[in-house]
Amino acid sequence: MGFDCSLVGGVDIGEGLRPVASLTSTAHMLSTLLSLTLAAGSFPLPSIDGKPLAATAEQKSFRLPMRFEKVRAFYDGQFTGDDAKGVTTKLSGSSGKRVLTLVSSRAGDTWKKAVVREGEVETVVEVTPILRMQEELVEGNGKPLVQFIIGRSGDVDRAVEAIGDKHTEQIRR
Repeated sequence: MGFDCSLVGGVDIGEGLRPVASLTSTAHMLSTLLSLTLAAGSFPLPSIDGKPLAATAEQKSFRLPMRFEKVRAFYDGQFTGDDAKGVTTKLSGSSGKRVLTLVSSRAGDTWKKAVVREGEVETVVEVTPILRMQEELVEGNGKPLVQFIIGRSGDVDRAVEAIGDKHTEQIRR
């Protein structure tokens, strides 16, 4: 009994064998997986005509050749429902000079704030990233370079003597 490959666009390859996805579907699956892996926690950017935006890892400012309404609709769709928890949005400005500010307080995000500005022809997105460093354990047994030694005046010693040993023991407990 062979495997029916008609749904995946393959051919019947015989009993006991599994079909291998075509090269184009494998490449598509890998690129989707890679984009999802890279996008986990990173700031989402809208695609231009279905193509991802060419960006570097250090890039903080992005010029999008699309109208502000389309970019705003993208972010409204991205941060709705469960995805909206921990992300606040604020729209300000008048038509032609609108600004959409996104602020994230989610723990897994690699961005803190994004400002989307409306331009005449394009929309500019400026992202403020979060830099995370690994902790480093510092050990040592040296003494500090400066030590402050604060002495007690004789008046305090006389006051403690006047109170008596019984009361000072109760205070120290």
